[in-house]
Amino acid sequence: MATTGRLVAPGTTRPAIALRALVIALPCLALALAIPQVPHWFVLVSVPLSAAAWARTPDHAVGIVPLVLVAGWWAAHGVVDWRVLVVAVLLLGAHLSAVLLSYGPGTLPVDPRLVRLWLRRALLALVPAPVAWLSVRGIDPALAPSWLWLAAASATAALLLATARLTRSGSSS
Repeated sequence: MATTGRLVAPGTTRPAIALRALVIALPCLALALAIPQVPHWFVLVSVPLSAAAWARTPDHAVGIVPLVLVAGWWAAHGVVDWRVLVVAVLLLGAHLSAVLLSYGPGTLPVDPRLVRLWLRRALLALVPAPVAWLSVRGIDPALAPSWLWLAAASATAALLLATARLTRSGSSS
């Protein structure tokens, strides 16, 4: 039990512990979806270590490391099946957990309104993912005319702008 006392500060709430566990587990699960292929040993070691560091200090820039390593591994291997969409959801879930943790110390209760606000924002951020996935799956770069790539980029930009507009807080006047 003494070990647990070192890992978790006294008075840390259960939701904060659960969010920290998600920050560690979700990038690891996103990488585990690669099975039966096994990522390089550096990626296998770096993702859990950097995710644990991110869970300890959720507002630190180390959080980009597990996200980039996992997304980079998937991008480098050119996988465009259904697992890519699941990886996007898992990585966004880890980011969302870290954002919620960064609002205060672990002893501070997690505000349900804050969770709902960021959950809505995360769901809106996922809107471009299936559009981009479908365009990558359906467009053959050798056969697609050049204007099609411009149209796909414009549609993605429009969806990102709409998402940014919808996630803007209501207190801007």
